[in-house]
Formats: sequence, C-alpha cells, structure tokens
Amino acid sequence: MAETKIHYMHDIHSGAELIFCDNSAISYPLHNHVSVFTIGMVLEGSVLLRVGQSSKIYGKDQIFAILPYVPHSITAKENYSLLSLCIRKDIVSRDDCRWEKIKSEIVKILTDAGDFRKISRSQVIHFLSYLYSVNESGFWGGENTDTSLVSGLKQRIERYPESKFSVEEMARAAFTSKYYFIRSFKKEVGLTPHQFQIQNRIRKAQRLMNRTETITEVALNTGFCDQSHFIKQFEKMVGLTPTAYKMSCDVFAPDSEGQGFTRPGGTLV
Repeated sequence: MAETKIHYMHDIHSGAELIFCDNSAISYPLHNHVSVFTIGMVLEGSVLLRVGQSSKIYGKDQIFAILPYVPHSITAKENYSLLSLCIRKDIVSRDDCRWEKIKSEIVKILTDAGDFRKISRSQVIHFLSYLYSVNESGFWGGENTDTSLVSGLKQRIERYPESKFSVEEMARAAFTSKYYFIRSFKKEVGLTPHQFQIQNRIRKAQRLMNRTETITEVALNTGFCDQSHFIKQFEKMVGLTPTAYKMSCDVFAPDSEGQGFTRPGGTLV
C-alpha cells in the first residue's frame, strides 16, 4: 500500500499556505480556521465534509470553500488526495491592490507544486479558476464586526493562546457565569473555550516550527507543560507528529531570480 504523504508549502510574502495530502486516510475532528479562508479540492478518492449541521461527500475534482471561524470536520470515506489553499482574510479583497500580486504568487506556488507533486495541469487550472470566480463573486464577505461578550476574549485567545487563562477567569472577565459563558462562546465560535485555546496553541506551534525551534521549545512557548501532551494534541489536530510536520514543510521564498522553495532550515529545494 502506498505511503501517506502530507506536504506543506508556505509563501512568506502573501502568507498563503498550500497543503497536499497524498493517499491519506486521516480524518480531522471539528475545528475552524481563525481569520483564514480555505479552498480545498479532492484530487483522488473522497471525503465527507461537515459544516455546521450540513454534510456532503466530495469526490475527485470537486471543490469546497470554508469561511473563517466556520466549524467543520473532514472524515475519510476512503484513501484520498486533497489540495487545500489557506489565505488570510485581510489580503483577500477585490478592492485590495495586493490581490493581483498575491494571485500571481499563488499561481507560481501551484505551478511549481504541480511540477513535482503529480497534480495534473487541468486540476491546477480548475483550482485557479475557482479561486478567481470566488473572489469576484464577493463570497469572502466583509470584516467581522461582532461586539458580543465573548468577542474580546476570543481575540485574546487568538493572540496569546499560550497564556494560562482558565474558563473561570474568562467568565469573570465577561461578567457572567461559567456555564453561560461556555454556551455563549460555543454558539459564536463553534468550539468550547478550551477547544479553541488548544487549537490556537497548535496553530502557533506550527508557525514556530517554521523558525527551526526545537520541539521542546515549541511545547513550552505554546503553553504546554508536558511535551507528551503537546505531541498528542498536535497529532490529533494536524494528523502528523511535530517532527513529521517539520520535515514536511517548505517555505516559499523567491530567490533573486524569483523562484525557489526553502526548508525551514534554509535549504533550497
């Protein structure tokens, strides 16, 4: 049986991240993406995508899009290959002059990726066409202007997930009871405060590992006192151990000629 391969490509200029899951049977539990738009295309096989109360099976060449903060899960129906593109919401705007440059960088990432990842040219074109059409349609929507009682606390968790900030402390800061706060938070975010905090700790860990920090340093700097607990939570969310994830990442940093991938350690590939 072919080996499962997961490969991450991160563009340092646009912040866009491209993720390839090749021959994977990994299912991802309920989660959301903070301030990030996600577009996914199934290259082979099929997955069950649950978004809110709805679910749909996506097969080869079918594409889905997920807005920031929308809770969703992915269940493997069989071994699958999946291409996902994550783009920060602050750079996706028809009115933003950076968008044209960012699109060209995304095209470069996809084209280079296709050269060594066995993605067909037609799939690359299909994916890019969808990206352009979604942007023109205004699907991305506007900024979140929420002013609810959990909004400020949600932002604090996003910015400082490593902080020792208990649910009881959050509830007191929101001037409400613990259980009412948990219900309100989950209604707005789709996750409990604890789930959201762990998720953001793991997201931060992913960013830190691109800076060549050791696994021990990453665990401590993201609020995990126990390295084994960090590894368990990381693998549950990402589908890879921290070490395997670090080995699977490339950073897209164009050289003086405008091309090239670098490993987190700086090796051109």
